[in-house]
Amino acid sequence: MFKRTLLVAGLLGLFSSTALATFDKDQPLFSAYPNADLNRALMYDYEKFVFPLSIVDSAKQPQAFKPLEVVGDLYMHHYEIENVSSIKVFENYVAAAKQLGFKPLFTCALEECGNEDQLDDLSDMLSVHGDVYNNRRKPYYWVGEKDSPKGKIVAAWFVGAYEDEVAVHQVIVEGEPLETGLVKIDAAYANQGVTPTKIEPLSDDDKEKDYALLPRYPGAKIYNHKKIDTETVTLPFAINAADKTPLKLIGDLGKHTYTINNVSTLKVYENYKAALTKAGFTFISQCELDQCGTEKQAQEVGDQLALSGDVYNWYRKPYYLLAKKALPEGNTYVALFIGGYEDAVGVQQVILEEKQVQTGLINVNADQLKQQIDADGKALIYGIYFDIGKAAIKPQSKPTLDAIADLLTRNKDLLLYVVGHTDDTGDGAANVTLSKQRADAVVAALIKDYQIVANRLQAQGVGPYAPASNNTSDAGKQKNRRVELVKRLR
Repeated sequence: MFKRTLLVAGLLGLFSSTALATFDKDQPLFSAYPNADLNRALMYDYEKFVFPLSIVDSAKQPQAFKPLEVVGDLYMHHYEIENVSSIKVFENYVAAAKQLGFKPLFTCALEECGNEDQLDDLSDMLSVHGDVYNNRRKPYYWVGEKDSPKGKIVAAWFVGAYEDEVAVHQVIVEGEPLETGLVKIDAAYANQGVTPTKIEPLSDDDKEKDYALLPRYPGAKIYNHKKIDTETVTLPFAINAADKTPLKLIGDLGKHTYTINNVSTLKVYENYKAALTKAGFTFISQCELDQCGTEKQAQEVGDQLALSGDVYNWYRKPYYLLAKKALPEGNTYVALFIGGYEDAVGVQQVILEEKQVQTGLINVNADQLKQQIDADGKALIYGIYFDIGKAAIKPQSKPTLDAIADLLTRNKDLLLYVVGHTDDTGDGAANVTLSKQRADAVVAALIKDYQIVANRLQAQGVGPYAPASNNTSDAGKQKNRRVELVKRLR
């Protein structure tokens, strides 16, 4: 006899607004079969799922079957039950569905579900693991639908057996319209004349960790973050872009990794896209799902954005976008890689506000130079300026020359090599010559203008062969263009 214990609270419980909030293990509409053990359960807030409405022709690539694509709140469950038949379990679920008014769309039993290969492909589509393993014997499959006030509900069960154990693979999608507006943006910061809807207040600590332009998705937990004043960053284009040359940028940088539970990558992506569109950003590169290439290709893009250099498991069902907005002080770029793992979403977020490297923030003095030389045997000097390709010292170099002269005047026994350095732009041999000429110019200025004894100073030039940083960015090249004072023993 049909057991009413399989029903939950009827339609009133199903259609209540607290259905998602009360989700724990069982789906709110259908309870577990009596004495069933829950092996695994996942829930996605707004996700796509394709139900097979026929047996699967596994001989074709891709697999051929009649699909039913549904979007909504997705629940996937795997139950295990001992000492009962697959037909009894199956008939109880079908009876419960029909009592609630579900209309059957497709059903198959035993050999009607296809040969071994066809059955494998059909059953694995319904499994929360992607594989029903041994529980394919004595199979039954049923899928049905029902209209509800908030949308169409589709439910399906694949029931199979192995020895004295029955496995139930249950998939239920509660259809609902897409809810947007969940990502808020600081309108004043983005020069927008609208006030964002307040979704959920953040603590002061969370606000400090988020980037002011683009706070986190509601309910997101921060996994990792950093903010750097004037940094270099390389932003990739999506794999489907015609020109995949990465963007190499300099500016204020924010990198964040967030995790969000019980939501799909689709919903997170659509909300970020809507927020950036509303803020006046233009999308210069983006990809969705299969457009992002193979799993390995998608993961490589995510790794380039991830603060740790690795998206770990968050590369499935991927979305990527690269957006730009022109502001008076420079362009602002936002790059987002959104990937999923099971029922969790990982967001890799990079924001860069372009600006030039600000110099002149450090005033060199004799004490600082002496401390560097005592500690490291040398002092790096960035305050001596030359025109490009020239060796004549520019007038704004005087404060730094004053400090070097003061160092030598106060330390009568100090002997120095004055070593010129360049970046790696142009010919290496020519740069060595130029660096020596610049070192000669510094020595000459100290002797002529500050009466430093000539035999205390020796000029050398090493060109680009002893870099202090990389030569792939403007900031790195600027660090390489320097003069070093190296302590000489005799």
